[in-house]
Amino acid sequence: MINLLPDDAKREIHAARTNVTLVKYILVLGLGVVFLCFISIAVYFVLMSTKASAEAIVAENTSKSTAYNSVKAQAQSLRSSLASAKTILDKEVAYTKVLTGIAQVMPAGVVLDTLSLSPTTLGVPITIQAYAKTTSDALALQDSFKKSPLFSSVTLVSLESSTQSKTDGYPIAISLSLIINKSVAL
Repeated sequence: MINLLPDDAKREIHAARTNVTLVKYILVLGLGVVFLCFISIAVYFVLMSTKASAEAIVAENTSKSTAYNSVKAQAQSLRSSLASAKTILDKEVAYTKVLTGIAQVMPAGVVLDTLSLSPTTLGVPITIQAYAKTTSDALALQDSFKKSPLFSSVTLVSLESSTQSKTDGYPIAISLSLIINKSVAL
């Protein structure tokens, strides 16, 4: 086909087609902007309803937690009572461990005369009075106390032979200075 249209008409037809295409693009772009606005508004309303729901849940939980404040206070009181009981029990001294430990290391033929146990006597030097049948029994007492982990710094203070002993049948009086270890008594 032969195109007999003048050049000005050809340019105007071409410009008209370009304008139609541009109008279509502007229409699609405008519809896209309107669609994005609707989406943004929908997301805004969803977020607002979620926020209101979360605030309602927080208010409800706050009211519920106030009901448990008395239980929380009781638990805190119990916790502090248990902590003070633990500190008291940690300082407790088991004198039965000390006495059974002494009884286990006592050799035959020796009896104790004086033994004073208190929290103040543990870990400090004390003097123990004992009576023995023979001198070797008295020295065996000193040796067994030295070997025992219950005692430290065991030294002989005096060793006397007396016919007028407080205890009949035990003529040898012995005095030992020693320290009862706190770790064994706890």
